[in-house]
Amino acid sequence: MIYTVSDGTLSLSVNTAGGSMTSIKYNGEERQWQGGEAWKGQDVVIFPIVGHASEYTVGGKSYAPKSHGVARYAEFSLKEKGENFITLSLSSDEVTRLTYPYDFTLEISYRVEGGEISVRYYVRSHGGKIPFYIGGHPGLKAEGGEAEIEFENEEHCLIYPLGADAAVPVKLKRFIANKAFFKECKTFQLGSLSGGKIYARTRDGYVYTYRSNCPVFAFWSNEDGGDYICVEPWWGINDFPAAPRELSLKPFINFADEKGRTFGYTLSVSKQ
Repeated sequence: MIYTVSDGTLSLSVNTAGGSMTSIKYNGEERQWQGGEAWKGQDVVIFPIVGHASEYTVGGKSYAPKSHGVARYAEFSLKEKGENFITLSLSSDEVTRLTYPYDFTLEISYRVEGGEISVRYYVRSHGGKIPFYIGGHPGLKAEGGEAEIEFENEEHCLIYPLGADAAVPVKLKRFIANKAFFKECKTFQLGSLSGGKIYARTRDGYVYTYRSNCPVFAFWSNEDGGDYICVEPWWGINDFPAAPRELSLKPFINFADEKGRTFGYTLSVSKQ
């Protein structure tokens, strides 16, 4: 089921199927990618694994995860809703345990206020510490699938090339994310950022502003088409050859107990 919340400027729709965002309207104009051959998705709730991961182990037993884990394939329930906020909830069941053998509750809260969307993930264990990755995958409209990415601060950060075992240090203030760029790097993963704002400026004059303390931001668009760009806050990273197979030992892994942990990011839309 799709629910919509608004602050008058921004209108946000979310789907209980997968728990993700399906529409972001700025003054009535749709700014979220609405799906197509280039990418049938619009957003993904990433939990508890990032990307197309290899089999991992828990206590010596192997599990074969689906792309980005279990949340995107699950039906969330409505926990709470107001005029400008909504909270969805997902608890483990026999289906999630087939590829992620832990008991958990995942809550996602969306709030629209002052022209900004706040996304909060809350993960709670039903018994003992549980390891996981979590993150978002919002796809927003960008003419030609291109955006100028600019950082609020000059970043002395790390690039994690997809499929490589080693990170590469780099100094960045801005770069152009377009189809040629993604044809070369596939998914551009950056870590050790300062926590400052990230701006994605499109050809048609829109600015998407992201902020999070997540350890990795990823940038992606289908190299072959699609007028969209994804700027993705991750508490995790794509699998790579030298990564440990044991889930609890993977880099950037998070843990939650019965008290739970909260993660989040903000996203705003404006017109230049």
